[in-house]
Amino acid sequence: MERGQILRLVGVITAVCLLGTAVVLVISRLIWGTALNEPTTIEVQIDAPEQVTVNEPFAVTIQVTSLITSSQLLHSIDLDTDYLENVRLSGSAPAYQAVQSLPLTHFASYRFETEIPAKNSQAIELMFVGETVGEFSGVVDICLEDGTLCLAQQLQTKIVE
Repeated sequence: MERGQILRLVGVITAVCLLGTAVVLVISRLIWGTALNEPTTIEVQIDAPEQVTVNEPFAVTIQVTSLITSSQLLHSIDLDTDYLENVRLSGSAPAYQAVQSLPLTHFASYRFETEIPAKNSQAIELMFVGETVGEFSGVVDICLEDGTLCLAQQLQTKIVE
């Protein structure tokens, strides 16, 4: 085998390995959310209406409770883009600072950088408008610190006429 062929073969093998790793990461995120790196220092409760009317605003409240004796940083709330294709986020309280698409996933990350007081709770209210009639669900990740330590929760909404 010539040197050029060997280098091409090594390049192809490296590319296949990198692609395989990316696929495994995406699949594990879709199946388990971020279960491999879920925080144990918070408790999350989501209060959402089971049914809403199309084109009418509705609120989803996410209550994040710190279970430890020091404050924590709520970095972001990541929303499944499959859910967002049918339901539009119109605002939040407190207001999110920025939004970005997360590469290799079907998530949009809404950055909050909000402190969760020690042994206390922080409520985040997300205001949505249902745009399509049907039943829709998706994963919501509540992410701490630098955004890599996330607790996955399910959000489901039925939108009717």
